[in-house]
Amino acid sequence: MVCKKCGQLLKDGAMVCEYCGTEVSYYRNNAGLQGRRQGKQAPQPQQKQNLPQIDPDSRKAQEMPQEEEKQAQPVHTYKVRKVMINWVAVAIAIAALFFVALVAGFVFLKVTDPGQLILARMGKEANATAMWAYGQELLDQGYIDRSIEAFNKAYEQEPDREDIYAHLQQLADAYEAGGYIGKAEETYRLMTTVNKEKTSAWRSVVRIMQDQDRKMELATYLTEAYENTKDSSFRRQREELLPSTPTTDLEAGTRMYARDVAILSKEDYEIYYILGEEGILPEDGTLYEGPIHLEEGVHVLRAVAVSNDLISDEMMLKYNITLPVPSAPYPSLAPGTYEQRQRVRLKYLKTEDEEMQLDYLKNDPVARAEAEQKQNDITMYYTLDGQTPTSNSPIYEGDGILMPGGYVILKAVSVNGYGKVSNVLERKYKINNVPFKKFFNNTDEMADVTIMKTTRDQFIKKFGQPNEEVETEDATVRGVTLKMTYNWGEAKFVMISTGYVLYSLDTGNSAMVGPRKTKIGQKEEEVTAMFRDMGQAHDQNGDRSLYWNDQNNGNDKGKLFHLDDTHDRIDYSYVREDGGTVTMSYYLENGVVQRMSIRYRLL
Repeated sequence: MVCKKCGQLLKDGAMVCEYCGTEVSYYRNNAGLQGRRQGKQAPQPQQKQNLPQIDPDSRKAQEMPQEEEKQAQPVHTYKVRKVMINWVAVAIAIAALFFVALVAGFVFLKVTDPGQLILARMGKEANATAMWAYGQELLDQGYIDRSIEAFNKAYEQEPDREDIYAHLQQLADAYEAGGYIGKAEETYRLMTTVNKEKTSAWRSVVRIMQDQDRKMELATYLTEAYENTKDSSFRRQREELLPSTPTTDLEAGTRMYARDVAILSKEDYEIYYILGEEGILPEDGTLYEGPIHLEEGVHVLRAVAVSNDLISDEMMLKYNITLPVPSAPYPSLAPGTYEQRQRVRLKYLKTEDEEMQLDYLKNDPVARAEAEQKQNDITMYYTLDGQTPTSNSPIYEGDGILMPGGYVILKAVSVNGYGKVSNVLERKYKINNVPFKKFFNNTDEMADVTIMKTTRDQFIKKFGQPNEEVETEDATVRGVTLKMTYNWGEAKFVMISTGYVLYSLDTGNSAMVGPRKTKIGQKEEEVTAMFRDMGQAHDQNGDRSLYWNDQNNGNDKGKLFHLDDTHDRIDYSYVREDGGTVTMSYYLENGVVQRMSIRYRLL
C-alpha cells in the first residue's frame, strides 16, 4: 500500500502513514467478519455441479472478466487523528526521574549502613558503625595506621555505645599489630573501665606487663584484676609471682608476760618490719636480724619479705601483752566507828589468778622464777586525805597506820615488780573522842584585814602610807591593780565597783598575826596544829598532804611542800562563792616560819 500524500510504501493494514502521519483510505470487503457483525450474510459457497469440461484457454478467458470486476469494486477509507509529541513534557519527566534517582541515592548513602560504608571508603564523613567496619577492612588489608585512624574517629563519635567494648578490642588489636604497645595497653585499660567483670582486657594488660618484665607493677595490677573480676586465676598468678608473706612463731592475740617474737620467711628472703601502724614497708622498715622483744602493751607488728625488686604481701599481727595485776591490800581493821584512835595494818594476799598466770611459763623454769619474784615484789601506797594513792604517795612500812580523829578515808594500792597497780582499797572510819581542827575557810583572816573586802583607805589608816604606790598588771585577777610597798612587805589592791580592795598581803613582820593566831617565828608543827591534819606521812617527794576535801573536788586542801634541804612551804586554800581561790602560805626555813602571805586568785 502506498501513501497518497508522501508516496511512501506502507505496510499492509496500516491505518496511518508512519512517515507523515496521514490517514490511509482503502476498501475492505464487507462480506467478511465485519460484515457479519453488521448483519450481512457472507456469500455461500456454490454446490459443486457436473459441468462440461472447458478448455483451459477458454477458462482463462472466462476468468479474466472476473478479475477486472473485482478490481472495479469500491474502496472504503478510514481517517486516523494525528498525534503530536510534547518534547517539553518528556524532558520534564526525564528530569524528575533523574531527581528522584539522585534523592534516592543521597538517602541510600546517608541513611543505610551500606551507603555509610561507601562514604567511608570514599574518605567522606560517615557514622561510627561504618568507620568501625571500614577500619576493620583496612586492618584486614594490612593498612594498620589507616585502620587506627578510622577506629579513633569512630570512638570519638560514639564513645558510649553499647558494643564499645568489642570495638575497643578492634582498636587494641590494631595498635598491637602496628607495634604501638603503650597505646594498646591504654586501650585495654580503658576496656576494663567499660566492663570491669570481663577478664579479656585484664589478661591483655597482664600479658603486656609480663612481656616487659614489670613484676612489681604486675603484682599490684593482679590484685586489682582479682578484686574486680573475682577470677581466682589472677590471685594464684600473683601468689606465684611474689615472695611468700612472712609468718611468726607466736600467734596474734592476748599474751601474758613479755614475749620474744621471731619472724620467718618461707623462701629465706630478707625481712623488713615495723612495730606500729605508721610507715611504709620496706622503705621505713628495719631489717630483721633476730627475735623482737615485746613488753606490756598493744603492739602492731608488720613485716614484708623482699627478693630483689619483688615485695611480698604485708603481714600484720596485733599482740596485746599483759602483765599480772596484783590484788589490792587487805586491811586489818574493818570499816566503822571507833571510840579511840586505831592503827590499821595492811597485808598482801596472793590470789589464785596470780598462781594460774604463772602456768603460762611452766615450760620455761627460768622465766617462771623471774615472774614469781616480780609477783612477790609488792609495794603498798596509801593515803588518809581521801586522794587516790600514786607512786608518790606514802609507802606502807608495816608498822600500822594511826588513824586521826573524825572522819577518815583510808585508800591503798599494791604495785608489783612489773609496776602493775592493783585496784584501790577504800575503807571509811570514824574516830570519836579525838579532837581535830577545821579546814582553813572564809572566816580566817590575817593581820585583822579581810581579803576582797578591806579597802585601800582602810589599809592605809591601819598600816600608814606606803613607801611606794604603783599601778600594775596581774593576770590572776580582773581589773586594774595597785601595789603598795612597805618596809615589812607589800599589799596589792584590785579595782572593783566600790574602789580598790585588798587581794594580796605578803609580810615578814612578826607583829602581824595570821589566821588562828599563827605568826612568824613559829615552828612547823605549831602551825599545822592549828588546822586540820590527817597525820599522813611524807610522800616520795618529801611533801606531806595535810588534808584534801573531796566534797569540793579537792579545792579545799592543805599541804606541806618540801622545797629543798632547808626550805619548806605550807599552803592552805579554800574556794570562795565567786569562784576565786584564797590561799594562806607559810614560808619556813629550817622548820621555822619566816614569812606569811594571803592571796586571792580568780583564774
